[in-house]
Amino acid sequence: MKATKPYYHLSSDYKLITEMLFILLLIISAANSSSSQTFGRRFEDIRIGQIAPIEPTKSEEMQIQTFALERPIVPEEYQIGPGDILGINIQTIENITLTLTVGPTGEVLIPSVGIVRVIPMSLKEAIEAISIKIRQTYVNAEVYITLLNVRFFKIQVSGAVPKQGFYTVTPVSRLSDIISVAGGFRQLAREFDIRIRHADGTETAANYNDFLVTGNLSGNPTFIEGDQVFIPYADIDQEGIVIRGAITGSGYDVIEKGETLAHYLARRAAFSTDADLEDVKITRKTDNRQVLMTIYPEKYTTTILQAGDAIDILSERGVSVNGFVQSPGSFKYFPGYSPMDYVNMAGGNTVEGDADRLIIRRLSGEIVSGKDNLVQRGDVIIVPRTKKSIIFGDVSLMQVVVSLASIILTFIAAVK
Repeated sequence: MKATKPYYHLSSDYKLITEMLFILLLIISAANSSSSQTFGRRFEDIRIGQIAPIEPTKSEEMQIQTFALERPIVPEEYQIGPGDILGINIQTIENITLTLTVGPTGEVLIPSVGIVRVIPMSLKEAIEAISIKIRQTYVNAEVYITLLNVRFFKIQVSGAVPKQGFYTVTPVSRLSDIISVAGGFRQLAREFDIRIRHADGTETAANYNDFLVTGNLSGNPTFIEGDQVFIPYADIDQEGIVIRGAITGSGYDVIEKGETLAHYLARRAAFSTDADLEDVKITRKTDNRQVLMTIYPEKYTTTILQAGDAIDILSERGVSVNGFVQSPGSFKYFPGYSPMDYVNMAGGNTVEGDADRLIIRRLSGEIVSGKDNLVQRGDVIIVPRTKKSIIFGDVSLMQVVVSLASIILTFIAAVK
């Protein structure tokens, strides 16, 4: 039996007048009640061909702007929840457009149709359930349903973050968003073992470090209502290390079991501009004695860190210029620069300095002479005194000539 249409048929003139009066009543009603409307109001049953969009309140605008989608929502994956806003278009003899909000009990009230429970359902399942319910009233109608806006809810964040408390999120908010507003991790946070407690009593773990290194989104999950995020503190004796040197924020840090130096450095990534990663030192306590290990890049992926390790990131070795130059000191290493380039960086040689006879002392202890040698990282360039300066010191050439002349004249006068 065909369902009876739940509205009256009017002549075209009366119908036009009725529609105009209805629009006018809507405008007056909206003006009078805009200050008391909430984010959940969306139950208008408009039976006019085209309806003007309902403008959100200022509160709604603020909430809508607090999230951004990283990708389009997948209807098969998105779990519908209280506060989600659905747009419904029913095409029958007349065009019916509705904007509805999922209620706190997980139901959608469709005017002149009834209630549809959509929790727990995916967006795809909810669309199918609502379509079936509508077609029970509007037989053979074309039904179009879409998600207009996502809901907001609160979750609790506690543990090793500076700002513990409740935060407003959406179903597309990720762990990284929450950690950011909570002030980041504290120094000894177990970032590799973040606990997410769900409303049904189950618990899952997220390895945020793995997300930082590999981009695996399982380490940066989204949330649903009732979730609680807990970031544990590490046991410094069992998981603590020390990192120091040419880095930002030296001090204690935490490693997970079996973590390699390569993985740790990849996620740490807060080095000074002059950090030398070609030669990392690790001091490790073995058999009650300290062992110093030099780790080169090819061994980063096979070097497994241990609790108690002290990692030293040395500053990149430069080139030192000493001797008879204007401004002795250390300078950054530039591949291809000649010894004279570094002498010039030191202000050039002094009057007493002989740059043509400069010597270079290598890290290996080797000493080479001459300004045509290739400069290596860590070299010490020494500009010696001139031979004249060695013999006569600071005496000028004129003084030397005068002194020699005096000696000769004195000798001649003595032998006469």
